[in-house]
Amino acid sequence: MAHPSPARTLPEPDEGAGSGVAGAGPDRPVPPRTPVEDAIAAIWSDVLGRADIGVFDDFFGLGGHSLLAARVVARIRKTLGVNIPVMDFFGSPTVAALAAVVAARSSAEPQVVSRRPPDAEPVLSYDQQRLWLENQLLPDGAYNVHVRRRLVGELDVAALEASIRVILDRHEVLRTRFPTVDGQPVQFVDDSDPGWRLDVRDLRDSNGDRDAAALADEQAVTPFDLAEGPLFRCQLVRLADTVHILSVTLHHIISDAWSIGLLVRELSALYQAGGDAARAGLAPLPIQYRDYAVWQRGWLVGERLERQIDYWRRHLAGAPPTLALPTRQRFLSAQGGGANTIPFALSVDETTALRGLCRRYGVTPFMALLASMSTVLGRWSGQSDVVVGVPVASRGNIGTDQLIGFLVNTLPMRVDLAGAPAFADLLAQVRQTSLDGYAHADAPFDVLVKELQATRDPRRTPLFQVVLNVMGGPEVEHISGIEVEPMDDTPVVPSKFDLALIAREVSGALQIVLEFNAGRFQAAMMGLLAEHIGTFLRTVLDDPTRGILDYSLQPATTSTDADSTPAEPASPHLAVARHARGTDRIAVIDADGEWGYRWLDGAAGRVASVLDARSVRAGDHVGVVRRPSAAFVAALLGCLRVGATFSVIEPDSVVPARYLGAALLLDVRPVGDAGDGIVDLSVVFTRDIPAPDAGDIPAPGRDWAVERFGLARDDRFAVLSGQPGHLMSALASAFTAGAALVLPDAPVTGDVAGWLRANAITVAYLSPPVLRAAASAPDTVVPALRLVFADNTGELISHDVAALRRLAPQSLCASLYRVGRDGLPLATYEVPADWRQEAAPLRVPLGTERAGAPAWLRHPSGQPAAVGEVAELCFGAHQTGDLGRRWADGTLEFVSRPGASPLVDLVETAGALRDLPGVRDAVVAEQVGMDGGTTLVGYLTGPEPGEGTAGIRQRLLLRLPGVLIPTRLVLLDRLPLAADGTYDLAALSDRDPASDADEDYVAPRTPMERQLTEMLQELLGLERVGVNDSFFELGGFSLLATRLTTRIRERFGVEPSLRDVFESPTVDELAQFIVRAQGELAGVADLEALLDEIGPAEPERG
Repeated sequence: MAHPSPARTLPEPDEGAGSGVAGAGPDRPVPPRTPVEDAIAAIWSDVLGRADIGVFDDFFGLGGHSLLAARVVARIRKTLGVNIPVMDFFGSPTVAALAAVVAARSSAEPQVVSRRPPDAEPVLSYDQQRLWLENQLLPDGAYNVHVRRRLVGELDVAALEASIRVILDRHEVLRTRFPTVDGQPVQFVDDSDPGWRLDVRDLRDSNGDRDAAALADEQAVTPFDLAEGPLFRCQLVRLADTVHILSVTLHHIISDAWSIGLLVRELSALYQAGGDAARAGLAPLPIQYRDYAVWQRGWLVGERLERQIDYWRRHLAGAPPTLALPTRQRFLSAQGGGANTIPFALSVDETTALRGLCRRYGVTPFMALLASMSTVLGRWSGQSDVVVGVPVASRGNIGTDQLIGFLVNTLPMRVDLAGAPAFADLLAQVRQTSLDGYAHADAPFDVLVKELQATRDPRRTPLFQVVLNVMGGPEVEHISGIEVEPMDDTPVVPSKFDLALIAREVSGALQIVLEFNAGRFQAAMMGLLAEHIGTFLRTVLDDPTRGILDYSLQPATTSTDADSTPAEPASPHLAVARHARGTDRIAVIDADGEWGYRWLDGAAGRVASVLDARSVRAGDHVGVVRRPSAAFVAALLGCLRVGATFSVIEPDSVVPARYLGAALLLDVRPVGDAGDGIVDLSVVFTRDIPAPDAGDIPAPGRDWAVERFGLARDDRFAVLSGQPGHLMSALASAFTAGAALVLPDAPVTGDVAGWLRANAITVAYLSPPVLRAAASAPDTVVPALRLVFADNTGELISHDVAALRRLAPQSLCASLYRVGRDGLPLATYEVPADWRQEAAPLRVPLGTERAGAPAWLRHPSGQPAAVGEVAELCFGAHQTGDLGRRWADGTLEFVSRPGASPLVDLVETAGALRDLPGVRDAVVAEQVGMDGGTTLVGYLTGPEPGEGTAGIRQRLLLRLPGVLIPTRLVLLDRLPLAADGTYDLAALSDRDPASDADEDYVAPRTPMERQLTEMLQELLGLERVGVNDSFFELGGFSLLATRLTTRIRERFGVEPSLRDVFESPTVDELAQFIVRAQGELAGVADLEALLDEIGPAEPERG
């Protein structure tokens, strides 16, 4: 679980643990005063490589870190016979304080790792077991540990080979492999091989460095077979008589950072001694790694283990399962995408200032980095609760300091950013959290995951997805007579985490690398994230007392060159008047027929005259009752003629004008209709409207949509979104182009696609629910539709674009964010022609802002947010209340409504439901229970009869974290739509989920399913398992899943990998996997017979 170094050579595991309390000592070092102080000072001097050690000097202030602290503890144990927990060292990081600890603990019995009994089971340590399981999910070289060095000088290859052979013989773990017995991994140590030979390649006559690098890269990335071994390989490349490259690659399950340092030191001593262990001063090892594994399993049990787990249970209660960072994909792909890195650094002066800050506040650089990293991640995710994984060394027990092997645990450190505390206060919180965590660092991570019932997901690490690894500075490596030069070890290997921040001090400067999963994140955005972390670190050095949101991450970015949308709208009434002077064309089509521009202009003039007579003036507001008629359009234009603004009132929502803040309420009605007593003004129209007066008509202005999309006279517009702003936009665009506006005689909520096709609509304004309704009809195409303006306030998703492409293959899609009464959107986005749903983000971007209303993002403090941060979307002086972020390319993204949790995204859940095969449409709502708590309810249409809601939930678990899975699912024939084109949530809430949901249990239907359910019942100790029940939801865990894979192999002749079980956790899905795998083995000819075995059958329910 530890993470690779910046050079990608080795996963130095544990500077997270190197977090002592830094305090300033006196100006002049105080020499040791007692024999114990003298012994401790001598150990410090040797480990730190300096002579000026005073008894009040702080170990970490002198450049110490956790790896060196662990060495000091080991040396004290060996020299003084006292076992000091590393945590005591962190709390007492001076010679004087440490001497007092030694005195206090001198009579305490240390924990000694004993040798295993001869008949002990060949168990794995907890650390190894975790890594073995992770390797099953991510097998392609992700856990290779690789180091290479250039050796310059007269190299004795025979002595080097003999030295490596001695190390292989000395450390059993380097000869260990991990076969399985009944699905459980065991340790098997191969015998020493006296004939082991170093792989030597001679490239003196080739392209030298390039070919050598290719060979080393191949060594670095080639996967190991844990069952077959060996898990150690070594290669020497000769570039010249006195220039060689030595590369060593091990699997992480047998090594860690401490191990690499130990290996190098032993290799140096052995080489100088000609490969003779006695001459090298290497005493026989008191224990081997297998001894440690057996000892750990016997020691970390019962109350001791429960105390550890109980702390983490409290610490992580209610912690967020994921971190909502800006990903490039809609739903996360599996772990293991290629890892990219972005290096940055603090200068020597800045690193010195950081150490000063740490001394002042009693923390270490690790703690300062954890606080800084968590703050920036919180600002990027919009979350105030951040969990970061911290690898720590597990070498606090006697006997482990001399072992090569994997002794690393990972701690989920939780940082609370709520209330935007001052950075100094956050440092104090992080310090306490770190110390408490180290005091409970023995809790094995995999046991923790199991006990906390954390969601297992092959796409992400449970409990955290981001790692911080602060490592010690590079050791000076010596081989007698040889100059050892570090090399860049950077082959691309699969990424194990979403993000990892790796830091180490080199030559007085803190070198930092941000490593990220290139399959999930854009390099440009990650470059900004690295820049922001560095900027934040530098800024807090000057003044750590400010609130964490008061530090600017970069100069504010407000606007882009978004001049394609004019700042001023076109005037539709002027456009109508101009067209009325020419050849009469159709302006509006309603249920009563076609209405020309001349009639429309005259009718608008009549409304304007009536309004003028009622003293309606420019700037007044008029409410207009919506009617499906050309007269309604004329009424809107009449309001614009007198300079009044208007709002559209639904017929069933009519209230007196004073409640609308309007001068009057206007309605249009046919001849003979008595009208409504609430309405202030009713206008009756006939077809007999006088021709408009001749005269000069002012220019109507530019219309952004006409110019951008080439709208013309032969277009036919329709507004089915129900949004008043869309109606105003359509009036401006249609009438500026001289096109026709088609009005439905009633809200179109049924066969939307049929209506669009029957009316030959070319330009449509649609809300996402109406778009989905249009696309839900099977095998329906609207060939004339060439442009869709889609309402986008965070609910338009990639699935909708894909549905539109099926409905109208030649159409363009432009999203409109918050169209105002003037018909202009605050932001627009034109979906590119090469848009691919599987590679697109969940939400369709908001795009870029219009000219005259520059977008910026505002923190609650009023400070502008940087690119990448989550904050309130603002346009000029207008605050939307929506949370969003800007991407590196200038595009705006909607994140959430104010007050909504960034982790509970109803749009994401609904999108995942719509992506499931057979689901036509879905919407998810929060339902408030009797206790005031909320649950998620999903309403959906389209699943095949008999599938049941349990199967749908299981498929959702493969796409979403548990927090986003609806508690109940309701199957409907169709989703009701409101008049404004949105889902009618009031009508949906009337449905009782319990009455619509299927019973969860589905009995096995075929012999194969029966055998699989019996396997699960036996492994899980259950009396009944249904075909849609998830192995993991029923209590299964990773190690038990490996036993399941073995039993499937024994019974069916195919063996799913652990990842296959994660991705197909139900009996139904496992049966389908087995059939596919057997079909591949048996050949196509036998596939039909195999399919018959699990062929469709009516499910039993009970």
